Amino acid sequence: MDFFDAQELARKRTRLMVLLFAMAVLSIAIALYAVVVFVMESGLSDSKAQVGTPMIWWQPELFFGTFAAVCALVGTCSLYKIAQLRSGGGYVARSMGGSQIQQSTQDPDERKLMNIVEEMSIASGVPMPEVYLLPEDGINAFAAGFSPADAVVAVTRGCMRSLNRDELQGVVAHEFSHILNGDMRLNIRLMGVLFGILAIAVLGQFFFRSTARASLFSGGGRRRDKDGGGAVVAIMLIGLAVMAIGYIGVFFGRLIQSAISRQREFLADAAAVQFTRNPSGIAGALKKIGGAPLHGSIANAHSQETAHFFFANALKSRSVPLFATHPPLEQRISAIEPNWDGRFVKTVTRSKRSSNAHKQPKPQTSPTQAHDFINSIGQVSAAAILSAEQIHAQIAQDLDRLHQSPEAAAAVLLGLQITASASADDVPQLQVIKSRVDGAAYRETEAWLPRLRALNLNQRFALFELALPMAAAKGIDGLAAQADLIRELAHSDGAIELEELALLRAVATYVRTRRSPSRQVKPLPPAQLEMPLCVLLSAISYTAAVEPEARELAFRAGARKCDRYLLKQSILLPEEDISFDALEAALDLLVNLPLPQKKVIFEGALAVVLADGKVAQEELSLVHVISTSLGLPMPPLVCE
Repeated sequence: MDFFDAQELARKRTRLMVLLFAMAVLSIAIALYAVVVFVMESGLSDSKAQVGTPMIWWQPELFFGTFAAVCALVGTCSLYKIAQLRSGGGYVARSMGGSQIQQSTQDPDERKLMNIVEEMSIASGVPMPEVYLLPEDGINAFAAGFSPADAVVAVTRGCMRSLNRDELQGVVAHEFSHILNGDMRLNIRLMGVLFGILAIAVLGQFFFRSTARASLFSGGGRRRDKDGGGAVVAIMLIGLAVMAIGYIGVFFGRLIQSAISRQREFLADAAAVQFTRNPSGIAGALKKIGGAPLHGSIANAHSQETAHFFFANALKSRSVPLFATHPPLEQRISAIEPNWDGRFVKTVTRSKRSSNAHKQPKPQTSPTQAHDFINSIGQVSAAAILSAEQIHAQIAQDLDRLHQSPEAAAAVLLGLQITASASADDVPQLQVIKSRVDGAAYRETEAWLPRLRALNLNQRFALFELALPMAAAKGIDGLAAQADLIRELAHSDGAIELEELALLRAVATYVRTRRSPSRQVKPLPPAQLEMPLCVLLSAISYTAAVEPEARELAFRAGARKCDRYLLKQSILLPEEDISFDALEAALDLLVNLPLPQKKVIFEGALAVVLADGKVAQEELSLVHVISTSLGLPMPPLVCE
């Protein structure tokens, strides 16, 4: 299953969630309507009602009024919760009592975890997520967010301290699978849905307890009149019934969680094994969870509504299999290790990082066909992790330097934008920076330039992905201002370099996603896509080919792949018509398309790059730049 298929599967699960949510709301409304009719028709609320009068069960106005009230309550509560979650995964982690681990941490356990997450970020081609530590002794973890730009990875204290490096890497790889496959957005929406349908039970408890308390204090030991007593009894009964009806919401909530979550855990386990080529890593983590006294339990009050986020079952009580949020540990371990002896690991020990020899990654060879690149998007292979570990080691001193200075992250982004420029003269761009930032920030940027020029493309992109979230740490508005400065730098030399375009696009997309993480995407008809697509394919043609005839052939190859979005008379645009503004306008439109349309466009771009049949490092660099410009996560690409 490639990245695009996995995202489509996540959308199908969203439709399942909506269906079950609608069934829950309808069931609650019918049950509540039946209670109201019974109370009204039985005379519980009116002492003068005639006994023996037949009940009228079908009352359309009352039914639709009850249904509307339930929809309003559940919808309002769900929207309220989803609005709270708009800030992304950080809200979920903080609501669970998590505290963010700083990049500069010197704690050995925290440093080990941060290194693993940094390596996985490089290997997957997504920005470095924030990392949170949960104050829980159970062994567990989760990833949360609307998109990779606002994602967080949270691990419990027990997870960080109990697992060795390979086991912790397996858990992190599992969570990155959720980040890449679109599971996080579904989890966030599910959390809001659960909050809404469980609100009925909370409301019933409130009415029952408040009415009982009011009745106790207002009675004062004196006998109440029959009319008042009947009304109080009716309200208490309705409150009790609503509280019971609320458990219909609990039933559907558990059903939704189990229907959405269980199969995904098997898939994420398999992905973690595929990523690391180390089944003993994630299997060892699961065995330790099974043998630990607390297993993976989470004591936080929000564990009920967030149970589907976690790596392992977060609830203390064992659920009926039909409603379990996770498959049994035994099944998950057996799927990874078919010959497992059935024993959990009772003792928690620390071990040094084991050798990478057991992973046996094949030498990483460059993709040669378009489908190879397509399959690389949003995927992590053992070879990609090995490359990421090597890249991480190569830029280790740069990362230390990045962590030490508060100005370093912003300086790296500006410096990378300068080094991506075609101009050999840095003075004009440095003058632009000097006029816009303070002296310390300017000197920091200038000091980074020699080192950034010495890095290759994979190293530059790795440093970029790690520096981008750090630059946003002081506030997204500050990064937005820097994005404007980056755009000014890109425009200042009058030339179009796709790498500098990719960098400025990545920063702008990151800012936009952080500000509006729940942004919806909509497909566009061919009439609106034709010109932006012609601009993109033409720009790539001029970059990928030197000879006019080769450019025309490359453009034609890309156009054939995208013919469903292009008219037959589409032609290679003159080079002078492809301005920076035209390319940005095209990418503004294309980057917001649904993934099925993006896949076709990316295939067209690949056809242009590969039209000459060569796969040199320049072609790989161009593919990486194109994927970044379209907002697609691409792992490091290495040409032998």
